Amino acid sequence: MKRRFFTPVLTFSLLLLSTLLSACGPGNEIHLLAIEQPPVSVLPKPNAPSVTVVEFKDSRDDTFAIGKRRDLSAFTTSENPTLWLSHALADALAQHGLQVSYAKNFEQARKGNPDYIVTGKLQRLWLKETSATYMEGMIAAQFTLANREKHLLRENNKAQQSRNWPASSSQAETMLRDTLNDLIDPIADKFAQTIWSKKK
Repeated sequence: MKRRFFTPVLTFSLLLLSTLLSACGPGNEIHLLAIEQPPVSVLPKPNAPSVTVVEFKDSRDDTFAIGKRRDLSAFTTSENPTLWLSHALADALAQHGLQVSYAKNFEQARKGNPDYIVTGKLQRLWLKETSATYMEGMIAAQFTLANREKHLLRENNKAQQSRNWPASSSQAETMLRDTLNDLIDPIADKFAQTIWSKKK
């Protein structure tokens, strides 16, 4: 009798757990979270060079999906990934004491006559949910720094992260934000170092 009673209970428990895991999994709509900024903003240093970041171009083959769920449906976002990336880089450069502005396109940037212009391309933005307890995220982009005469640097960079249990929308969003930070930080450091070295 115990065995006959235990088996249905165990089966029901497993089904309930599976249902709860599915319900707690990430939704298809993902919000692109901004990188958290330090509590105190860094003001531009005296006589700091001016830098304009132009909204990046989107060179992804698929500009609709930003990933795939384990049921093969698409992760999507109603937000602008290139705006998200460009503003993150502008904020990171500002943390280096530069005078940073933002432009929607290259012509708008040139009208402001900044000392430096940063452009780029978003090459990949992808989430992959392989199970109810595991997700991966990857972002890749090209970054270009130019002064008024020529291109100074062109860098390709990518960053990847993964998250274990439990998979959720908030976890996917946090993982993408942290991946963006890993992508942006070394580029901002290198570009700022190049700009300040030419100021001396």
